[in-house]
Amino acid sequence: MAQHDLSEDLYANVGQWETHPGFSPAERIALEFTEKFALDHQKLDAAFFDRMREHWRDEQIVEISICVGTWLSLGRVVRVLGAEVACPLPIQVNQPG
Repeated sequence: MAQHDLSEDLYANVGQWETHPGFSPAERIALEFTEKFALDHQKLDAAFFDRMREHWRDEQIVEISICVGTWLSLGRVVRVLGAEVACPLPIQVNQPG
């Protein structure tokens, strides 16, 4: 993760994207997009995309959209098929604190 300038702190605080100081304005709008895409896509209106274009080019917005859509759909497929239980991964997750 370090080679991509990512930290455990960002992952630990992704749920607090609105207030955590570690996220840049561009990251915040991408995270807002991700949340709206997953939970209430009808709120992704022209005004939202105007705000998003302050930080991202149209090509980047398409790429972000494809990534979010792909991971969301994959997560749903895994859940529907019960694969998270049938194919457990032997990884250790360190909880903050």
